Amino acid sequence: MSQTALRVVRPRSRAAMLALPLLVASLGAVQGCDVVTAEFKHSETAEWRKTYQLAPGGRVEINNVNGRIHVEAGTGNAVEVIAKKVAKGANETSAKQALERIEIREDVSTSNVTITTKLPRSGGFFEMGGTQVSYTVRMPAGADAKFTTVNGGVDVTGLSGRVTAETTNGGVTARDIAGTIEASTTNGGVEVDLARLGEGGAKLECTNGGIKLRLPADSKATISASVTNGGIDLGGLSLETSQLSRRRVEGRLNGGGPPIHIEGTNGGIHLAAR
Repeated sequence: MSQTALRVVRPRSRAAMLALPLLVASLGAVQGCDVVTAEFKHSETAEWRKTYQLAPGGRVEINNVNGRIHVEAGTGNAVEVIAKKVAKGANETSAKQALERIEIREDVSTSNVTITTKLPRSGGFFEMGGTQVSYTVRMPAGADAKFTTVNGGVDVTGLSGRVTAETTNGGVTARDIAGTIEASTTNGGVEVDLARLGEGGAKLECTNGGIKLRLPADSKATISASVTNGGIDLGGLSLETSQLSRRRVEGRLNGGGPPIHIEGTNGGIHLAAR
Protein backbone atom coordinates (compact mmCIF):
# COMPACT_ATOMS: atom_id res chain seq x y z
CA MET A 1 0.00 0.00 0.00
CA SER A 2 1.39 3.45 -0.83
CA GLN A 3 0.40 7.04 -0.08
CA THR A 4 -0.28 8.53 -3.53
CA ALA A 5 -1.46 11.87 -4.85
CA LEU A 6 -2.44 11.25 -8.47
CA ARG A 7 -3.14 13.39 -11.49
CA VAL A 8 -3.83 11.41 -14.64
CA VAL A 9 -4.53 13.11 -17.98
CA ARG A 10 -6.12 10.93 -20.59
CA PRO A 11 -4.96 11.65 -24.16
CA ARG A 12 -7.52 12.10 -26.89
CA SER A 13 -8.69 8.63 -27.81
CA ARG A 14 -9.80 7.10 -31.08
CA ALA A 15 -13.25 6.53 -29.49
CA ALA A 16 -13.54 10.24 -28.72
CA MET A 17 -12.61 11.09 -32.33
CA LEU A 18 -15.21 8.68 -33.62
CA ALA A 19 -17.81 10.38 -31.42
CA LEU A 20 -17.40 13.69 -33.30
CA PRO A 21 -19.58 12.72 -36.29
CA LEU A 22 -22.32 11.66 -33.87
CA LEU A 23 -22.07 15.01 -32.11
CA VAL A 24 -22.34 16.87 -35.41
CA ALA A 25 -25.38 14.80 -36.35
CA SER A 26 -26.95 15.54 -32.99
CA LEU A 27 -26.40 19.27 -33.47
CA GLY A 28 -28.05 19.02 -36.84
CA ALA A 29 -31.06 17.33 -35.25
CA VAL A 30 -31.26 20.09 -32.65
CA GLN A 31 -31.18 22.72 -35.40
CA GLY A 32 -34.01 20.86 -37.10
CA CYS A 33 -36.02 21.12 -33.89
CA ASP A 34 -35.30 24.85 -33.79
CA VAL A 35 -36.96 25.21 -37.17
CA VAL A 36 -40.08 23.60 -35.78
CA THR A 37 -40.14 25.55 -32.50
CA ALA A 38 -39.54 28.80 -34.37
CA GLU A 39 -43.16 28.55 -35.50
CA PHE A 40 -44.29 28.86 -31.85
CA LYS A 41 -44.56 32.64 -31.85
CA HIS A 42 -47.00 32.96 -28.95
CA SER A 43 -46.33 32.02 -25.33
CA GLU A 44 -48.63 31.58 -22.32
CA THR A 45 -47.54 31.06 -18.70
CA ALA A 46 -49.21 30.06 -15.45
CA GLU A 47 -47.98 29.49 -11.91
CA TRP A 48 -48.97 26.55 -9.71
CA ARG A 49 -48.29 26.74 -5.95
CA LYS A 50 -48.86 24.23 -3.20
CA THR A 51 -47.66 23.79 0.41
CA TYR A 52 -47.73 20.46 2.27
CA GLN A 53 -46.83 19.33 5.77
CA LEU A 54 -44.39 16.45 5.93
CA ALA A 55 -43.79 14.30 8.99
CA PRO A 56 -40.18 13.74 10.17
CA GLY A 57 -38.55 10.99 8.13
CA GLY A 58 -40.81 11.70 5.15
CA ARG A 59 -39.97 11.73 1.46
CA VAL A 60 -40.29 14.24 -1.38
CA GLU A 61 -40.28 13.27 -5.07
CA ILE A 62 -40.53 15.50 -8.14
CA ASN A 63 -40.87 13.88 -11.57
CA ASN A 64 -40.54 16.30 -14.47
CA VAL A 65 -40.26 15.96 -18.25
CA ASN A 66 -39.20 19.24 -19.85
CA GLY A 67 -37.78 21.82 -17.45
CA ARG A 68 -35.38 22.31 -14.57
CA ILE A 69 -35.80 21.46 -10.86
CA HIS A 70 -34.36 23.80 -8.23
CA VAL A 71 -34.41 22.65 -4.59
CA GLU A 72 -33.41 24.36 -1.34
CA ALA A 73 -33.59 23.35 2.30
CA GLY A 74 -36.32 25.16 4.23
CA THR A 75 -37.29 25.40 7.87
CA GLY A 76 -39.88 23.39 9.77
CA ASN A 77 -41.89 20.58 8.21
CA ALA A 78 -43.33 22.45 5.22
CA VAL A 79 -42.80 21.43 1.60
CA GLU A 80 -43.36 24.39 -0.72
CA VAL A 81 -43.66 23.70 -4.44
CA ILE A 82 -43.86 26.38 -7.12
CA ALA A 83 -44.26 25.23 -10.73
CA LYS A 84 -44.02 27.64 -13.63
CA LYS A 85 -45.86 26.27 -16.67
CA VAL A 86 -45.00 27.60 -20.13
CA ALA A 87 -46.72 26.70 -23.39
CA LYS A 88 -46.07 28.00 -26.89
CA GLY A 89 -48.20 27.91 -29.99
CA ALA A 90 -48.57 29.29 -33.47
CA ASN A 91 -51.17 31.72 -32.12
CA GLU A 92 -52.65 32.83 -28.79
CA THR A 93 -55.45 30.26 -28.88
CA SER A 94 -53.19 27.27 -29.52
CA ALA A 95 -50.77 28.42 -26.82
CA LYS A 96 -53.59 28.68 -24.26
CA GLN A 97 -54.90 25.26 -25.25
CA ALA A 98 -51.45 23.72 -24.83
CA LEU A 99 -51.10 25.39 -21.41
CA GLU A 100 -54.42 23.91 -20.28
CA ARG A 101 -53.26 20.42 -21.27
CA ILE A 102 -50.24 20.52 -18.94
CA GLU A 103 -51.08 18.46 -15.84
CA ILE A 104 -49.39 18.45 -12.45
CA ARG A 105 -50.46 15.40 -10.48
CA GLU A 106 -50.19 15.03 -6.71
CA ASP A 107 -49.82 11.92 -4.57
CA VAL A 108 -49.61 13.28 -1.06
CA SER A 109 -49.69 12.04 2.52
CA THR A 110 -48.02 13.12 5.75
CA SER A 111 -45.11 10.78 4.96
CA ASN A 112 -44.80 11.34 1.21
CA VAL A 113 -45.12 14.18 -1.29
CA THR A 114 -44.91 13.12 -4.94
CA ILE A 115 -45.44 15.60 -7.77
CA THR A 116 -45.49 14.43 -11.39
CA THR A 117 -45.63 16.47 -14.61
CA LYS A 118 -47.81 15.20 -17.44
CA LEU A 119 -47.26 17.00 -20.73
CA PRO A 120 -49.64 16.84 -23.69
CA ARG A 121 -48.85 14.34 -26.40
CA SER A 122 -49.04 14.72 -30.14
CA GLY A 123 -48.79 11.69 -32.41
CA GLY A 124 -47.59 9.55 -29.50
CA PHE A 125 -44.81 11.97 -28.53
CA PHE A 126 -44.57 14.67 -25.86
CA GLU A 127 -44.93 18.20 -27.23
CA MET A 128 -41.43 18.92 -25.95
CA GLY A 129 -40.78 22.04 -28.00
CA GLY A 130 -43.98 23.79 -26.99
CA THR A 131 -44.46 22.99 -23.31
CA GLN A 132 -42.27 23.24 -20.23
CA VAL A 133 -42.57 23.16 -16.44
CA SER A 134 -39.89 24.49 -14.09
CA TYR A 135 -40.01 23.67 -10.37
CA THR A 136 -38.77 25.58 -7.34
CA VAL A 137 -38.97 23.52 -4.13
CA ARG A 138 -38.30 24.29 -0.45
CA MET A 139 -38.38 21.27 1.83
CA PRO A 140 -37.17 19.96 5.22
CA ALA A 141 -33.41 19.47 5.07
CA GLY A 142 -33.47 15.96 6.57
CA ALA A 143 -36.18 14.45 4.37
CA ASP A 144 -35.31 11.86 1.74
CA ALA A 145 -35.71 13.16 -1.80
CA LYS A 146 -35.73 12.12 -5.45
CA PHE A 147 -35.71 14.53 -8.39
CA THR A 148 -35.88 13.46 -12.03
CA THR A 149 -36.27 15.29 -15.32
CA VAL A 150 -35.58 14.54 -18.98
CA ASN A 151 -34.65 17.92 -20.47
CA GLY A 152 -33.37 20.31 -17.84
CA GLY A 153 -30.97 20.59 -14.94
CA VAL A 154 -31.35 19.56 -11.31
CA ASP A 155 -29.97 21.95 -8.67
CA VAL A 156 -30.06 20.94 -4.99
CA THR A 157 -28.75 22.86 -1.96
CA GLY A 158 -28.50 22.14 1.76
CA LEU A 159 -30.14 18.71 2.10
CA SER A 160 -29.00 16.12 4.65
CA GLY A 161 -31.28 13.16 3.89
CA ARG A 162 -30.83 10.62 1.10
CA VAL A 163 -30.84 12.47 -2.23
CA THR A 164 -31.30 11.03 -5.72
CA ALA A 165 -30.99 13.40 -8.69
CA GLU A 166 -31.33 12.20 -12.29
CA THR A 167 -31.57 13.92 -15.66
CA THR A 168 -30.98 12.96 -19.28
CA ASN A 169 -30.16 16.24 -21.00
CA GLY A 170 -28.88 18.67 -18.39
CA GLY A 171 -26.48 18.98 -15.50
CA VAL A 172 -26.78 17.98 -11.83
CA THR A 173 -25.45 20.38 -9.21
CA ALA A 174 -25.60 19.61 -5.47
CA ARG A 175 -24.21 21.99 -2.83
CA ASP A 176 -23.72 21.63 0.93
CA ILE A 177 -25.00 18.06 0.95
CA ALA A 178 -24.70 16.22 4.27
CA GLY A 179 -26.31 12.88 3.45
CA THR A 180 -26.11 9.99 1.00
CA ILE A 181 -26.32 11.12 -2.62
CA GLU A 182 -26.79 9.49 -6.02
CA ALA A 183 -26.51 11.78 -9.03
CA SER A 184 -26.51 10.86 -12.71
CA THR A 185 -26.91 12.41 -16.15
CA THR A 186 -26.42 11.31 -19.74
CA ASN A 187 -25.62 14.63 -21.42
CA GLY A 188 -24.33 17.22 -18.97
CA GLY A 189 -22.03 17.46 -16.00
CA VAL A 190 -22.27 16.36 -12.37
CA GLU A 191 -20.92 18.67 -9.67
CA VAL A 192 -21.31 17.75 -5.99
CA ASP A 193 -20.08 19.57 -2.89
CA LEU A 194 -20.35 17.56 0.33
CA ALA A 195 -20.55 19.27 3.71
CA ARG A 196 -20.32 15.77 5.17
CA LEU A 197 -20.07 12.29 3.67
CA GLY A 198 -23.22 10.35 4.59
CA GLU A 199 -23.18 6.78 5.84
CA GLY A 200 -24.43 5.59 2.45
CA GLY A 201 -21.63 7.38 0.62
CA ALA A 202 -21.94 8.87 -2.86
CA LYS A 203 -22.58 7.47 -6.33
CA LEU A 204 -21.96 9.79 -9.30
CA GLU A 205 -22.35 8.83 -12.96
CA CYS A 206 -22.12 10.76 -16.23
CA THR A 207 -21.94 9.64 -19.85
CA ASN A 208 -21.08 12.87 -21.68
CA GLY A 209 -19.66 15.51 -19.36
CA GLY A 210 -17.33 15.95 -16.42
CA ILE A 211 -17.76 14.87 -12.81
CA LYS A 212 -16.56 17.02 -9.91
CA LEU A 213 -16.69 16.09 -6.24
CA ARG A 214 -15.54 18.16 -3.26
CA LEU A 215 -15.58 16.74 0.26
CA PRO A 216 -14.08 17.59 3.66
CA ALA A 217 -10.37 16.73 3.79
CA ASP A 218 -10.85 14.63 6.94
CA SER A 219 -13.55 12.43 5.37
CA LYS A 220 -13.11 8.69 5.76
CA ALA A 221 -14.06 7.06 2.46
CA THR A 222 -13.42 4.10 0.19
CA ILE A 223 -13.11 5.52 -3.33
CA SER A 224 -13.62 3.83 -6.69
CA ALA A 225 -13.31 6.05 -9.77
CA SER A 226 -13.17 5.08 -13.45
CA VAL A 227 -13.38 6.90 -16.78
CA THR A 228 -13.28 5.71 -20.39
CA ASN A 229 -12.30 8.90 -22.22
CA GLY A 230 -10.91 11.64 -19.99
CA GLY A 231 -8.61 12.20 -17.05
CA ILE A 232 -8.71 11.60 -13.30
CA ASP A 233 -7.49 14.32 -10.96
CA LEU A 234 -7.40 13.64 -7.22
CA GLY A 235 -6.61 17.25 -6.42
CA GLY A 236 -3.90 16.46 -3.91
CA LEU A 237 -5.98 13.98 -1.89
CA SER A 238 -3.73 11.30 -0.39
CA LEU A 239 -5.07 7.79 -0.90
CA GLU A 240 -3.91 4.35 0.09
CA THR A 241 -4.27 2.85 -3.37
CA SER A 242 -5.00 -0.76 -4.21
CA GLN A 243 -5.41 -0.10 -7.94
CA LEU A 244 -3.86 2.72 -9.89
CA SER A 245 -4.02 3.31 -13.65
CA ARG A 246 -4.86 5.99 -16.15
CA ARG A 247 -8.49 4.84 -16.28
CA ARG A 248 -9.16 3.60 -12.78
CA VAL A 249 -8.40 4.48 -9.16
CA GLU A 250 -9.25 2.34 -6.15
CA GLY A 251 -8.20 3.48 -2.71
CA ARG A 252 -8.96 4.51 0.85
CA LEU A 253 -9.07 8.06 2.14
CA ASN A 254 -8.10 8.50 5.80
CA GLY A 255 -8.28 4.76 6.38
CA GLY A 256 -11.50 4.12 4.47
CA GLY A 257 -15.20 4.51 5.17
CA PRO A 258 -18.48 4.91 3.25
CA PRO A 259 -18.18 4.11 -0.47
CA ILE A 260 -17.69 6.78 -3.13
CA HIS A 261 -18.31 5.36 -6.60
CA ILE A 262 -17.65 7.60 -9.62
CA GLU A 263 -18.05 6.46 -13.21
CA GLY A 264 -17.65 8.54 -16.38
CA THR A 265 -17.53 7.79 -20.08
CA ASN A 266 -16.65 10.96 -21.97
CA GLY A 267 -15.30 13.63 -19.63
CA GLY A 268 -12.91 14.18 -16.78
CA ILE A 269 -13.21 13.27 -13.10
CA HIS A 270 -11.98 15.73 -10.49
CA LEU A 271 -11.91 15.19 -6.71
CA ALA A 272 -10.74 17.76 -4.19
CA ALA A 273 -10.94 18.81 -0.56
CA ARG A 274 -13.36 21.59 0.37
